[in-house]
Amino acid sequence: MASDAVAGDGARPRSHRERLRQVTLADIRAAALRQVREHGAQALSLRAVAREVGMSNPGLYRYYASRDELLTALVAEAFDALAAALERARDARPDADVAERLRAVALGYLDWALAHPVEFHLVFGTPVPGYAAPADGPTVAAAARFGSVFVDLVAEAWRTGTRPDPPFEVPDPLPGAPDPGAAVALARMWTRLHGIVALALPGHLHQVGLDDAGVRRLYRAETDQLLAELRLPLR
Repeated sequence: MASDAVAGDGARPRSHRERLRQVTLADIRAAALRQVREHGAQALSLRAVAREVGMSNPGLYRYYASRDELLTALVAEAFDALAAALERARDARPDADVAERLRAVALGYLDWALAHPVEFHLVFGTPVPGYAAPADGPTVAAAARFGSVFVDLVAEAWRTGTRPDPPFEVPDPLPGAPDPGAAVALARMWTRLHGIVALALPGHLHQVGLDDAGVRRLYRAETDQLLAELRLPLR
């Protein structure tokens, strides 16, 4: 829930009415997420959400004007929650070197996905038919917050490491990546670790003999291999 400070005025606390509105918004999002968990995002219904929170359909529209607006809020909230989890993992040991912090963030990514599979699929799963996040909406900043955790650490690693020659170049690297080589390192880390998570969540890795503990061992081994390829050995 948002803090009690009014946006743009950190000194003035929210009024009782404003706090109640934030509580209601959170209740609506929680009900919507339960519906997504049970029926999938494509079946999200404002009518069903209104019924669950004990509100009329017109009443719900005072909070979220459409299904797409509610979906956008869910996606932004999921990205923010993931970013917060990665930031906590990164900051858990302030004295750690970049390799240890990058490893902690990578492992935090797996932990969050396993604990929040519905939210993970909302942000990284199959697009919901008929839905497109607004180009200037809250998902943009939330996704950037998530991405910056990895981008900043890989950029730091690239500055402090011995910079292995990249096998190819990214013509248009992300903002924050110091050069195309760092962008390649980021792309390799993202695809390899995300690939394991995406296969693990639906249980596909069980088909090759990996139980949940085996998935974690695979993920840790791949993380350490990636750090070695960046020439960032763990202590």
